[in-house]
Amino acid sequence: MSKIQAMLESDLRCQTRVLKRLAEGASLDEVLQTLVEVSEESRPDMIASVLLINQQTGCLENGASRQLPEFYCKAVDGLRPGPSVGSCGTAAFTGKRVIVKDISTDPLWKDVRQLAQRANLHACWSEPIISASGEVLGTFAMYYRSPRAPNEHELAFVSNGASLAALAIQRVRYQFQVEHERAMFKTIIRSVPDALISTTLDRRITHFNRGATELFGYTIEEMLGKKTERLYANREDYILNLKVRFSGKHSDNLEASEILWRRKSGETFFGELVGTVVRDDDGQAIGFLGLIRDITDRKAAEAELAASQVKLVQAERLAAMGQMISAIAHESRNALQRIQVGVDMLQYEIKPENESRDDLDRISRAKADLQQLHDELRSFAGPIQLNITTCNIAEIWRQAWSNLQVSRKDRNAQLVEEIADVDLTCPIDAFRIEQVFRNLFENSLAAGKDPLQITVSCETVQSQNLYDVSSPHLRISVRDNGPGLPEEIRGKVFEAFHTTKVKGTGLGMAIARRFVEAHQGTIKIRDESIIGAEFIIELPRKPT
Repeated sequence: MSKIQAMLESDLRCQTRVLKRLAEGASLDEVLQTLVEVSEESRPDMIASVLLINQQTGCLENGASRQLPEFYCKAVDGLRPGPSVGSCGTAAFTGKRVIVKDISTDPLWKDVRQLAQRANLHACWSEPIISASGEVLGTFAMYYRSPRAPNEHELAFVSNGASLAALAIQRVRYQFQVEHERAMFKTIIRSVPDALISTTLDRRITHFNRGATELFGYTIEEMLGKKTERLYANREDYILNLKVRFSGKHSDNLEASEILWRRKSGETFFGELVGTVVRDDDGQAIGFLGLIRDITDRKAAEAELAASQVKLVQAERLAAMGQMISAIAHESRNALQRIQVGVDMLQYEIKPENESRDDLDRISRAKADLQQLHDELRSFAGPIQLNITTCNIAEIWRQAWSNLQVSRKDRNAQLVEEIADVDLTCPIDAFRIEQVFRNLFENSLAAGKDPLQITVSCETVQSQNLYDVSSPHLRISVRDNGPGLPEEIRGKVFEAFHTTKVKGTGLGMAIARRFVEAHQGTIKIRDESIIGAEFIIELPRKPT
């Protein structure tokens, strides 16, 4: 084996040792120190050195050396690169290899020549350590104690040494950057108060941050590897999000959507979801990331605002109507009283068998109709002051049915109750709610034919209406077996002055809605009712 071949094999073994240390995850100091050691072992008459450029200051600092004197290393540490600052300072400045055969005569060493002579250094070949992007990271130098020029193999050796140093520095910098970004990412995730959840493409959870544990009540261990389906209150939302958001086939959808979620305790809440597809550098979908924010407080604030707006509109309407009603009431009350006095006096004077008595009865009925219109106008436009007490609501609708005994005389009409074991106590104004039931019963009696059956049923539900999205409500259904409500009439049922009766003011259902909404409840027509008409009333269980 020739001397050159033996040297090449030795150099290869040296490089392998450095790469092994790099693969083992050794620190930068350890890798560079190994580079210096194997270089000097391969060439015993050579002194190796690695200098690094400080990224903040731009000055040189010691990276690794074994044989350079301590005073020399201290003097070089902090040296700023320049066009004639020895071999290493010049190589770092120019980004090119610098070969100095004789330090004692070379002009590049004129400012630091005495330092080199004191260290007994007479030749120095320096190779800049350059990153893949062209940035100068430092220098790899070979010193000799006598003047000499490098041969072809030595130039290749110093070049390979610089390449190995560049590989080590870039790996460490990349590792530092990754660890820094990971630390920042963890800090951001920990500090996010909202639920941050990442999943695989089949929507199995891979990350469940502290905000998610606090929001849903599950521990991280309980959720890792589980599908996000268990977090949705409605499976339809889970399926819908797969179609519109969590599919690698679609472009990113960063629009927020409101979804009903379910905690571990079973409690549901509204949360705002923003989700996106996680992609690799090639744009391939590798998972999903979702941010969920509890908007319970916001929904409550929106409900309060909506309620305030409703009250404002009502106040404006009532103010205008109130003025009109006051004027009408002032004039009409006196007129109606005078009519009633006149009717009462004529009833004494006109005998029942007299033909004029029929005319008098018609006048009396007309006066009663005007009195009813006057009262209904006051109920519709006047302010509502509720007298809330906790009542058994079944007693209220029974009283309303009993008060219609005269109206349903000679009718085959029956009131059926389907209440089972439902708690029927509710905080209400008994007088107002009785009027609501009375209006509903009167409409059924007017529209239906005998045999007529009116069925009242009750259940407790979790409200999701405008006023209270989470509290329990009592839902009351009033259903008859009459002809039902045509589609063209359904949208007008609660409009003021709309009526399908031959006689009627058209204010009954408008007043009923006002009374129910004054309790912060709702009343509506059930769309899917097949037989007859069905009205659904929901009243809060808690006082409002």
